[in-house]
This record gives sequence, structure tokens and C-alpha cells, in this order.
Amino acid sequence: MRGHARLLKFVLRITDWALVFLAGVAAYYFSNAHDFYLVKGQTDLPLAYAQVIILTVILVAAIFPAFSIYRVWRDTSIFTEIRQLTIAWCLVALLLSVVAFMTKTGEEFSRSWMLTWFVGAWSLLIGFRLILRLSLRWLRASGFNRRHAVIVGTGNHAIEVANRLNRTTWFGLDIAAIFGAATEGISFADELNVGTRISDIGLLRDFVETKKIDQVWIVLPHNEEDAIKKVIESLTGLNVEIRYVPDIFEYQLLNHSLTEVAGLPVVNISYTAIDGTNRTLKSVEDYVLASVFLVLAGPLMLLIAIGVKLSSPGPVFYRQRRVGWNSVEFTMYKFRSMPVAAEDESGPVWASKIDNRATRFGTFLRRTSLDELPQLFNVIQGKMSLIGPRPERPHFVEKYKDEIPRYMKKHLVKAGLTGWAQVHGWRGDTCLHTRIEYDLYYIENWSIWLDIKIIIMTVFRGLVHKNAY
Repeated sequence: MRGHARLLKFVLRITDWALVFLAGVAAYYFSNAHDFYLVKGQTDLPLAYAQVIILTVILVAAIFPAFSIYRVWRDTSIFTEIRQLTIAWCLVALLLSVVAFMTKTGEEFSRSWMLTWFVGAWSLLIGFRLILRLSLRWLRASGFNRRHAVIVGTGNHAIEVANRLNRTTWFGLDIAAIFGAATEGISFADELNVGTRISDIGLLRDFVETKKIDQVWIVLPHNEEDAIKKVIESLTGLNVEIRYVPDIFEYQLLNHSLTEVAGLPVVNISYTAIDGTNRTLKSVEDYVLASVFLVLAGPLMLLIAIGVKLSSPGPVFYRQRRVGWNSVEFTMYKFRSMPVAAEDESGPVWASKIDNRATRFGTFLRRTSLDELPQLFNVIQGKMSLIGPRPERPHFVEKYKDEIPRYMKKHLVKAGLTGWAQVHGWRGDTCLHTRIEYDLYYIENWSIWLDIKIIIMTVFRGLVHKNAY
């Protein structure tokens, strides 16, 4: 496949043009299907429509390459490719709109046809790439369309990189050799399924050239600057990809990533997955689901409010300062479960089984987690999220931020009404170290599907729990 790369890219372009053209024609007949039944013989595509479709194909041919649509996406996320494709397709649609405005011909075309065509073509383009991705991954996992690489490195860092590349079968990368590997007690050839181990880095250039190596992965420590430069210089003039993997596994990273700031390459050591587009998606999820849950839980919340009033004198809601996103304090709402003056003498107290300050009805609310329902209003306010690490009081944040490793990283996202730790039972008076690890797992692995999973687990496992008090 590599030997026919140009032909394959040309086929991809032809396929995109054909999909856009066919989507335009199909959208016309689909949006005018009713008229065809009424007027017999009216089945020809009008010339004006055909001209617009052809113009669009020409724009696609000119614009898509500018967005690197046809580059090799082998080592890039499918979502990145879809994003680029979506931007390019939207630009095509924008240019068509500008042409229609300038020529004052927009009124001649059906709005339903244009919308159907835009969505239909975009769906076909995305669907084609998904099928292509899955097919290529299957081929690589089956031993076809693979690339050959060598690793230049020493120690555990080289082992980690080699292991990860070997496990990622869909990437289709075979490690032909490891240069300079000198880890004691470990046989790279036996443990890592590596063809050759070569201690002399001076042989690298000849090996790459004679074995037709595609990629060289430099896995050397930061303090080996001279060796890194020597490796890069030795490969000058060869048609080989050079990749440098910085030795950052030793750090406790949180969703690290590589970005560019002011033209400078920057490694984000501590970064949240819930950012940018993901933050928008999560906000939409919070507002929509919180509104639905408020409507569904409204009658129950009214009954609970009456029960709180009858159980002891005082307000229905209990307001408490908590620490949330970016360590900013906010007022969190709960149904009051204790007498009004319960904390006047004790001050802030960590929840535990021996805490007997709650009223009888308040104990029931705590055991069933129903006292947390008013936090749906916090979600609507944008102060909290449905899913996320549980917020703590400022007193306990100050106490634990220096005692618990990475404790403050939980504040990289909005606090949640429920969370990954809570549905696994890490709540109340349980190990705080483990709870933080679960919170950080959620932050690093966030997705809409994980949120849905947590919501379902909350219904069946999170509301009533032995550690809820």
C-alpha cells in the first residue's frame, strides 16, 4: 500500500468528489419526491442544480487538500480527522452561500434540498472515513500494511515505549531493533518481541538505510542532549520519520498533551480532558439532564420539603460553602438533615457513622442520598456538574491539600452531584487516598459515555449505600 500511496490518495479524492455529487443529486430527488408523484415525467435534474453541484465538487477538490484531508492519519485520532473534515466542508458551504448572495441566485434553490444535501454529504464523508479506518486497523492487526521502526534508548523508558507500541496492534508498527538498550536482567528480544538489540548507536544509519526503516523513535533521557543531537544528525538525508518521546513517565501526569503556544511546543503536564469542545458538550449534558431530573423529581422534592419542615423547626434547605472548579468557593444546597444549630459548638465535622446530629427524617434522607437532590439547582446555575468529584468544605480542603498527593487536581473540573468514586462506594468515612485516585481516573478518562454509565450506576448502586451517612 505504501508503494501505491499516490494512487490511493487520488482514489480517496475521487471518492469524496463522487460522494458529494451523488449526495447532491439524491438530496434533490428526496426533497422533491412529492412533486414527482404529482407531475409524471418530471425526473430530470434542473441545469441550475447540476451547475451548483459541479461547482461544489470543484470547491471540495480545491479546499480539502488545504486542510490536509488526504494526509496520512495513521497515528492521529479519528475525531481529529472528523473535525478537520467538518471544518473544510463548512467552509465549502460558506463559500457557496457567499456566491449565492453575490449572484442573488439563492432564492432559485430549495432550502430543504440544500439542508438535506449538506447533512447527507457530511454523513457520507464521515461514514466513508470510519469504514476506511476500521478496514485499515483490521489489515494492520492482521499483519498487512505495517511500518518498520527502531527505538534508540536505554532503561525502563525504552521498555515502556516498546511495550506500548507492541500492544497497539492497530497502529501497525513492527520494532526491527533497539539501539543502545542496556537494561540489566532483561532480554529485549525475548520480552519485547524485538528482532535485534544493537548496543552501538554508530551503526544506526546503515541499519536504517539497508533495512528500509520507516520510523526512528528516540527514547533517551533529557540529560542525553548530545546523544539525541548525534542521532538526529546521523539520519540527515534519509527518508525516515524521526520521533522523540520525552521521558515523562516518571511524573504523576494528568491527561498530559502536546500543544503549541506562541509558536513554542508545550507539554501540558497537568491538563483536564473536559476542556474546549468537551466542556461545551458536558455543559449541554448538565443543563438538559438536570432540567429533566428536576421535572421528574419535583413532586418527590415537594414531599421531602414538607417532611423536613415537620421533622424540626428551621429552613427546608441547608446552605454550605464548598470548593469547586478552579478552587473557587460556591454555596451548595442540600435538604436540611440536622437541627439548625447543630454545628454551632462542633464546627465542621467529617461525616461518619458515629455522627448522631441528624434528625430521624434527616437520617433517612442521608441513607438514601435524597438530601443531595437540591444540588440540581447548583447544576442549573453552572456551579456544579451532574458528574464529577464531590466538593469539600474549605476547612477540609486546607487540611488535606498538603496531606493527600494530587488532592487539588480534582478541582480541574466542576464538582459533581455524583461521581466515579461514589458509585464504587468511596464516600463518607472511607479512604480519601483511594477516593482521589477514582476522581482523577474520571477526569483523565472523561467521556459522555462514562457520564451515562455513572448515572445508571448511581440509580442502582449509588443512592442507597452502606457508606452513605
